[in-house]
This record gives sequence, C-alpha cells and structure tokens, in this order.
Amino acid sequence: MKRTPVSTALGIAYPVLQAGLPWVSNPELVAAVSNAGGLGILHPTAGVEEGSEPIADLHAVIRRVQRLTTKPFGLSLYLAHPQIEQLIEAAAQEGITIAITYGGSPALYTGTLKEHNMTVIHQISTVRQARGAEAQGVDMVIAEGFEGGGLRGPDKVSTMVLVPQVVGSIAIPVIASGGIVDSRGYVAATALGAMGVQMGSRFVATKECVSHQNYKTAMIAAIDSGTIVVGGDKWPTRILKQGLAIEMKESGMESGEDSTAWEQELGIDRTKVAFLDGDFNSGVAYTGAGAGLISEILTVQEVFKDLVDGSHSLARKLV
Repeated sequence: MKRTPVSTALGIAYPVLQAGLPWVSNPELVAAVSNAGGLGILHPTAGVEEGSEPIADLHAVIRRVQRLTTKPFGLSLYLAHPQIEQLIEAAAQEGITIAITYGGSPALYTGTLKEHNMTVIHQISTVRQARGAEAQGVDMVIAEGFEGGGLRGPDKVSTMVLVPQVVGSIAIPVIASGGIVDSRGYVAATALGAMGVQMGSRFVATKECVSHQNYKTAMIAAIDSGTIVVGGDKWPTRILKQGLAIEMKESGMESGEDSTAWEQELGIDRTKVAFLDGDFNSGVAYTGAGAGLISEILTVQEVFKDLVDGSHSLARKLV
C-alpha cells in the first residue's frame, strides 16, 4: 500500500479514510483508525448525550479524540446544518485541520474553512459536482458511488463508473467510496485512478465502534442483496434490509419531493434507534452494498492488517 498524494497531504500512513457516519463515528473508533495509520473522521452526533447542545457537544467529542490519539483526524460537516457556522468555529477553536463536507454546495463554506487553515475534502456523486468542487478551491474530492450507504446521488452512478470519469475530469486528488470494504476494493479503486479510499460499513463492523451488536450481527449476516434502496428517484437511500426497511420497500415508499419528507422518513434521526439500539422495527440503518463482503467483526487494527497484507498479495499477483 504505497503512499499517495492523499496520505502525504493528510499526514497519514495509509490513504484510507473512515467515513464520518451519524451516531457511530464515535471518538474511540476515530482514534483507533488514526492510530492504525488511516484517517479517522468524527461525526458531530457521535458519542453525545440525548438532547444536549450541538456546539458544546462538538467541543467535548473533539477533546475526547485528542486524548486518545496524537495523529491527524478529520471532522464531517453537513453543510445544511442550521448551526454550521458555529460548528466550523468550534472546530477551528479545537484545532481541527481536516474537514469533510457534504450535503450542500462547496461554494458555501470552503472559503471559511480555508481561512481557518483546514484541508477541505468534499463528497460528490457526479463529474459535474467534482468540477464544481475543484473550481471552489477544495483540496480533494470523495467520489461516492451508488453502492454506498445512506442518501445517494439521484443520478445513481456506480463507483466503478464514477471514479475513473472523475479522475479524468479534475486535477485534484480523488478518493473512492461506495462498496469498498477490503483490499480487493482498495486495489480496484487505485486501478481506477483513485489516490485513496473511504470506507464506512467496514468500520461500523468493528469492536471499537459503538454501533449496537444487533446491527453488527445483521451486517455480517447480509449477503449481496442485503441492502435495499428506498426513497424514490429524488432521494434514493441505501439501507440494511431489516424490519421497517422491508416494509418500506414492499409498500413502494417514496419520500416525496421535499427534503422535509425525506428527513422524517429516512433522515439521520430515523437511523439512531437502529444504529445505537439495534431496533430495526422503528429505525433504519444506512449500510453500503459492500456489507455482503463483511464476514466478521474485527478490531480496527485487524482491518488495517488485512488491507495492507491483502493489497501487497494482490499487487504481487498482478505483476
């Protein structure tokens, strides 16, 4: 697993990012990923108390990560958050130097983040979005294919198709995401031109993640068809095929035309009970299609050992 412009710029040993997922990208997981040589990404909702204040929470969880690692880690920022400016200011006060942005135009806050000396990595799902992000001055993009979990791009472009087109369209580094859970996915992504990968579901199914055991067990039991996409053409959202999710699919659930309807039916509040309580009858769990390739719950260190050893083995076979 060679160094790339991504690992060099971010100050990490391996160009592997852990996706910043709501509720479950907790400080202990983030620190474990960074200590293992990757980039842990904290989500502001992870590891916080019910009903507490978001800005105070962010200060607290960042400090928890800092007590557990001296290595670089990033912060996931939802650009449409009603308190986004305060979140950015709090992150800057705590010394955050890497921001992963999503859910809005990079024109909104890239300048502000850069003024705070942060490296900005923006998540995109089309070539047009990638070009726009580059034009707004972001440092890297994460090209997220339709295989990934959670809300997907309405154009539904797969990772295999999206990544090489994005690589060929912009000059800044591209990080591949969506359906990547092991060394095979990593090597495939680099063959497509990506300079790093982001993985979500693989890190949820680790011992350091606070996700409920029911969720982890359901994930490793999943097969190739273990996730489904609901939400219609406007808000396609990939979730684990369990309980309420199956009812949604069978009823042909559409989220409607406005984001409010999507938030009520499939937004991050609807994921909390599934992620943290293991209750699939009341909540849904964002999960990538790569869950069918996850067969056991590992430590973060074991995930990285498999990634590194497997990549070396595959590289030798391909020579």
